[in-house]
Amino acid sequence: MKNTIIYAVAFLLAFVGTTTGLYIFNSKYANIFEFDFRDPAVVEAEIADSLAVLESDSLVVSETTIDEINTANLTKQKELEDNLKITKKELGKVEQQLTNKDKQIEQLKMQLKQQQDTEHEEWLKSTIKLYESMNTAKAGALLNSLPEKEARELIYSMKKKKAAEILSNLNTETVKRLTRAKK
Repeated sequence: MKNTIIYAVAFLLAFVGTTTGLYIFNSKYANIFEFDFRDPAVVEAEIADSLAVLESDSLVVSETTIDEINTANLTKQKELEDNLKITKKELGKVEQQLTNKDKQIEQLKMQLKQQQDTEHEEWLKSTIKLYESMNTAKAGALLNSLPEKEARELIYSMKKKKAAEILSNLNTETVKRLTRAKK
């Protein structure tokens, strides 16, 4: 605790000393933060003189200097326009690549969906064969434990006679749930 108090007091003394030094030196010199240690009065006089020179008509720019500036500006403008054209071409290429990649992604999605549909159809056929070959009471108990969507799909995909036998072994609520119309 004693060390903390000593450190806090030392910090406060250093802070107060630094702040006081900055205040005194900034009022004594023009701008200590820009390392301008001239007298502020001299700096203000120079600024006033420079404004007076600029307000007079003594400032003359030669026409050759203006022509050189215009030529340089036109050259820069041409370079910028050329760079803009190149950038637009590159952007067009990148956009085309993105479009191609999007098309590839869509094709892959379609292939994946087709593969999943095919796998589902194979699963459905094999599962239907299993349920049709089972005892109707056991098949009914198994269908009762399946999610409604899967159970409905299996029932409506079976042969009508076998599906009716299985449904006759289920309770009335389950039969209503499985055979009601979809909205």
